[in-house]
Amino acid sequence: MTEPVMLEVRERRSRFGRIVKWAFLLFHLAMLLGILGTCALVGTYVTGPDPEVAMGAGLFGAQTLALLWTLWPLGTVVLGVLVLMTRGRKRLIPAPSAAPPPARLTPHRPGGSVPPTGPRP
Repeated sequence: MTEPVMLEVRERRSRFGRIVKWAFLLFHLAMLLGILGTCALVGTYVTGPDPEVAMGAGLFGAQTLALLWTLWPLGTVVLGVLVLMTRGRKRLIPAPSAAPPPARLTPHRPGGSVPPTGPRP
């Protein structure tokens, strides 16, 4: 007798695992929007006529971007490890057999849903 073919599958994530995965995705979105928002906000002041306001806006923008560029990789590592740790467990299940499908309860009618027309043989 031959051994059954086994398939390796993963269980679904737990509720906590799904929350962690969404937090990971939303964190990346927040970091991207924070960087783009900082550039958009500071850009209007940096190009203004007052040099002191332009300098202050430039320093604020540089500090904010430095903070965001530091937090993004650190948060990615922490949340990425949590996402990997909350995956579903691996399971081995037997592969479905190649047996024919079960018989239909209603007889098969040729022609699909269109009734036959014309003279009957």
